[in-house]
Amino acid sequence: MELLDKYREEINKDLVFNEINIKDAQYKLPSRKHFWCARLIDAKITLYKLNKSKKDLKERLSKALISQSPVKLTQQGALAAVENAEQIRDITDQIKDYEILVEYLERVEKIFSTMHWEIKNIIEINRQEQL
Repeated sequence: MELLDKYREEINKDLVFNEINIKDAQYKLPSRKHFWCARLIDAKITLYKLNKSKKDLKERLSKALISQSPVKLTQQGALAAVENAEQIRDITDQIKDYEILVEYLERVEKIFSTMHWEIKNIIEINRQEQL
C-alpha cells in the first residue's frame, strides 16, 4: 500500500533527532503527535466508509441476483453467492489495507506519546556527559 509507505517515510523523518536538533524536535512533538493522530482518525473514517460501502454493495448485488435468478434464492444464499464477486473482493482488499494502516498508526501514536521521555533521557545523558 503506497499510503503506508508514504507515512513510514514521513514518520521516519519525525523520529530522527540528534544533539543539534533535539530541542527543535521537542518543541515540534505536540504538533507532530496531533498530525499523526489526525491521520489515524482519517484512516479509521475511511475504513468505516469502506465497510459501509461493502455492506451496501453486497445488499445491492444480492437483491439483483434474487430478482434475476430463475430459481428462488434466500437472502442468505444470495449474500453468500455475491461474496466472490470481483467488486466485493476489491473492496475487501482495500479494507484489509486500511486495517493494517490503522494498526500501524495506532502504534505510531503510542511511540509519539512516549517520545517525550526518550528526549528527556537523551538530554539527561548529555548533561551527565558534560559534567
